[in-house]
Amino acid sequence: MNRGQREEPVDANGFHDRGNVYSRHGNYERAVQDYNRAIEMDGDFAEAYYDRGCSYHEVGLNEQAIADLTRAIELNPEAARYYARRSLAYVFTDHIDLAEADEEMCDTLRERGFE
Repeated sequence: MNRGQREEPVDANGFHDRGNVYSRHGNYERAVQDYNRAIEMDGDFAEAYYDRGCSYHEVGLNEQAIADLTRAIELNPEAARYYARRSLAYVFTDHIDLAEADEEMCDTLRERGFE
């Protein structure tokens, strides 16, 4: 296998992991494709929604980011970092009141020991 090639994943975790590799290297389009596959295989995969939302945010697709981050929060409402990232997306869409509410929730969760 060439260095640039990756084995084809066989499950949602595999696609998610490969998506994270693409994301770390700034290849957000490929990352989103893999997160899509992970979500197709497991529609309740909160981390895949979170990471796809982060990738959308990185390329300026903040409405899509908010939708995915909201779904991630629905699936795992105690993940403080989900609120932190959605807060950032809200700032970029001029929803400052929503951003502040998410920051407050993030702080509350972190005070309670959730990350």
